[in-house]
Amino acid sequence: MTGLGVTTPLGGDVPSSWAALLSGRSGVSRLDAPWAEQLPVRIAGGMCEDPAARLDRIQRRRLDRSQAAAVVAAREAWADAGRPQVEAERLAVVVGTGIGGGLTLLEQDDRLEKRGPRAISPYTVPMLMPNGSAAAVGLLLGARAGTHAPTSACASGAEALAVGTLLIRSG
Repeated sequence: MTGLGVTTPLGGDVPSSWAALLSGRSGVSRLDAPWAEQLPVRIAGGMCEDPAARLDRIQRRRLDRSQAAAVVAAREAWADAGRPQVEAERLAVVVGTGIGGGLTLLEQDDRLEKRGPRAISPYTVPMLMPNGSAAAVGLLLGARAGTHAPTSACASGAEALAVGTLLIRSG
């Protein structure tokens, strides 16, 4: 836990997010996506950059937006930490989340309704799983000491830090 990496409503990386935060800029904007058309409130703090734009074609097809964000942030954090050399058996990943794959669920449901079951992606289940972000980061880094995904709503981030601390303490 020595590197920083983010993709936020304020910026696609740590420097841009930090600069926007210090300048007092708001990350809240209007939701223009078709799925939001009938929502009673159409403003949110969505990511200001599409994290999938930083992934290769295969990753874009296999990762949900939440997983893409986790991979982009993890890459930045790993680089910020100096790309440490760690034995795979001693490297674990903990990513806290409230939910996984919401956009994938909506997209695949539309496909099912319009084109039938054969149009559904074979990656739908891995893209929907709340632990999908932890799994994607674990695969990226070659972590073999475990991938953990606390799903405790708003407390998920705090729980992820606690689990990470416990893993470090246990060696």
